[in-house]
Amino acid sequence: MWFLDRTIRQLRSSPAVLTHRPPDPAALEAVLRRYAEAPLGRSGDWFVVGARDEVKVRWVELTPEQASAAGVPADRRGAIVLSGGDRTLRSFIVNTVAGRLGGAVHPPAAIDDYLDVEVRMRKSGGVGCDEAARMIRPFLGERIVEHDHSDGVCRLVATAGDPVEVTYNWPVADPEHIVDLELDVRGPADLPAVEALYRAASAIAEATGATVVCKDFLVTRLEDLIPSADRLPG
Repeated sequence: MWFLDRTIRQLRSSPAVLTHRPPDPAALEAVLRRYAEAPLGRSGDWFVVGARDEVKVRWVELTPEQASAAGVPADRRGAIVLSGGDRTLRSFIVNTVAGRLGGAVHPPAAIDDYLDVEVRMRKSGGVGCDEAARMIRPFLGERIVEHDHSDGVCRLVATAGDPVEVTYNWPVADPEHIVDLELDVRGPADLPAVEALYRAASAIAEATGATVVCKDFLVTRLEDLIPSADRLPG
């Protein structure tokens, strides 16, 4: 009666991260503390991520019986399972944890390799769109700035077909100006573009004291942006 086992129920109903060995709780906690939107909480054996739409996260050691009943590969002996909360945040968590700790996103349909990196600048210490274009030029090449100040969004368009899309957002009512860098990572061939994106974001952050965020988690190194190479059969 698998439905009496909460771990099996969660693996069958919500995205998770599967590992070959039981996860390191301290390493998992360290990643979850990098969530930028709210402090990390605890509730029993769960970590609690998020503010209003909380997602609960815990690590487990899987038995062969649990793996079989949950429909996961027999060689997986650890899992990071989620419960409740917002669907988007659950996706952010499993993909971020898989990338930073190593592990496979389960099910494979939940994999999200699209990078949407935000450089969040305070108005008082930030730079404008033209200066941002100048700062990213050594990494992403020449950019033409298409201004749309009425909507508070400017596009920094590549002149040489660079795959990284860049926009500059400066909503009037928001205390932050954001340089948004996006890239669809389709495989190892895109890793040089990931590095260029990271270098560009870091250059702006270092010059302005800004914060770099991806999937709502703080980014402090290139490895934070590289998707997990551990994949389950699709």
